[in-house]
Amino acid sequence: MIAVIGVVSVSVDIRLKPPARDAELQKKQDDEALRLAGIDPETGEEVSAGGRKLEGFSQYYERTMRQQASENYWNEVGIGGGQFGGYDPVVADKDTDIRVTTSGCAFNVARHLAADHGADVKFVSVVGDDAFGLAARCELEQAGVDVSGMKTVSGSTPVSVEIHNVIGDLQFQRENTGVMDELTPSVIDSCAEKLEGADIIFVDGTVPAATLDYISEHYSGKSRIFFDPGSIAGGTRFADSAMKAHLVLPGRMEAEAMSGLQVLGMDQLMAAGQAFEERGVERVIITLKGGGLYYKEGTQSGLIKPERKLTFAETRGAGDVLSAAVVAASAGGEDSLEAVAAAGIEAAADFLKDVTDERPY
Repeated sequence: MIAVIGVVSVSVDIRLKPPARDAELQKKQDDEALRLAGIDPETGEEVSAGGRKLEGFSQYYERTMRQQASENYWNEVGIGGGQFGGYDPVVADKDTDIRVTTSGCAFNVARHLAADHGADVKFVSVVGDDAFGLAARCELEQAGVDVSGMKTVSGSTPVSVEIHNVIGDLQFQRENTGVMDELTPSVIDSCAEKLEGADIIFVDGTVPAATLDYISEHYSGKSRIFFDPGSIAGGTRFADSAMKAHLVLPGRMEAEAMSGLQVLGMDQLMAAGQAFEERGVERVIITLKGGGLYYKEGTQSGLIKPERKLTFAETRGAGDVLSAAVVAASAGGEDSLEAVAAAGIEAAADFLKDVTDERPY
């Protein structure tokens, strides 16, 4: 049995689109988008950002660098400038891409484990007493997840609203996260019978630091604890806690928040892996957007790249698919971390197989 602990959220994703441009301006937009992705538009080769090349896989730009480059670019091409690429954000556009989904790392992993891998999954969480909370419960039940550990509390299920510019960079975000604080040690204690006997307890970064400590204190000797921060904030919660984990699954920037180290190259990946090991983590998988993953267990480590690299494509959701596959392979008795990591890459690649790699505008 696998237990999954985390808070459900609702994601409202708004992606802006510019009006059509003439061919010359369109090419300039294409070239600049490639440069922002770390690719030389003339040669198609990866280039470094300020001398900071991430060896062996795609470039990563700090968010502030990307935002500044984006704003400078749109001002230069003279289409109104500003961070929204010439858009007045209060003007409605019937072609704007707006998506509303039930989400959250733990929610997605629980759903994929049950629906895609046929796992016996018990979900422990808190949701608001609103339509979003009811919908999340129903969606998990339909996937085959045991939701008897979901507690309903007074208030709104967390909602995150994001506005992305035409290059895909996040420009605006607002969220309400009060319900997350309701996932207290007492909630975990009330679900003790459901957690007893779990082979793996998967925990995400929405869980408060005090609750992470409680889970670690009471279950680290009984179950293998897997931690996926799900966000930079989740990585910070892990850093602020004393949680002991068997395996951690951060992305590159989340690994920075968790370890306190900069992670921009292979040497730094190895240093981060060592830092996790010194904290007591037995297995480390650091995912690299568009560029595979790094894994480490003891003296064994390596880099696994995907067969197809996606520069512009929307890859949201692939990380949770990968995490679910890693958990399923581990629960299935696979001993080799390399094989476990490879199963994750394979699942993510299958999830993205029909995704086209086209510019987002």
